[in-house]
Amino acid sequence: MKQVAIIAGGGDLPLELARQLGQPPLICAMDNNRPNGLDVDISFSLSRLVPFLRLLEDRNITTIALAGAANRPRLDPEHFDPETASLLPEMVAAMRSGDDATLRWIIALIEEFGFEVKGVADLAPSLLVPAGVLTARTPSTAERADAERGETILAALAPVDVGQGCVVVSGLCLGVEALFGTDALLLGVSSHRPQREPTTGGVLVKRAKPGQETRVDLPTMGPDTVANAVAARLTGICVQADKTILLDRARTLRAANAAGLAIWAAP
Repeated sequence: MKQVAIIAGGGDLPLELARQLGQPPLICAMDNNRPNGLDVDISFSLSRLVPFLRLLEDRNITTIALAGAANRPRLDPEHFDPETASLLPEMVAAMRSGDDATLRWIIALIEEFGFEVKGVADLAPSLLVPAGVLTARTPSTAERADAERGETILAALAPVDVGQGCVVVSGLCLGVEALFGTDALLLGVSSHRPQREPTTGGVLVKRAKPGQETRVDLPTMGPDTVANAVAARLTGICVQADKTILLDRARTLRAANAAGLAIWAAP
């Protein structure tokens, strides 16, 4: 019997996490979320969250992992079962407070049902990036300075739960990650770069928010991140060591080296 359930969002992380587990997990996904490369065993709606958790109890699930990018669903009170409806005020309040508050609320509810919630650090630590330079090219002094500037910007934004990434060049912030994620941030930078100096260079900085719940929603990068960074004419990516997930490591670093991009992980 399957003992681990992955509540999967979009992207490649659920598949990579599933490959790291010792036994095939039960793959669950909300109606508007589908992971790449995985068949979904159970689809559920947030409006029927309590019956879904009871179903996992019946399946003898003991451990739950939340992995992948989740799209927020529209909440229709008419579709709620009575037990989940009783939680609606708490749910709405959490969602209005930001992603981290929402995830903390969901984790607390899951734990109330007796499940253990584990993150990538527990289940697949090899997916996390260790401190140091990952690419053939080391970052320049200017790139390291831009990364430090980016860390300062993200630390200032952390209390309002905005995002985990920003782009900095020559000390100037070209963009900040918000609800639509890193790819949208890099697309925005790419679309505006030819119009204003400096038109090339800069660093994408990704870090977990100080004090955030680290069992879910860790900063993640992969081949698409590198491709979009190159399209945005960046020359570096700096991530947080031990709190950033690296997807498809070999392909990601091969692409970065081919483009002359420096990738490093800072403490």
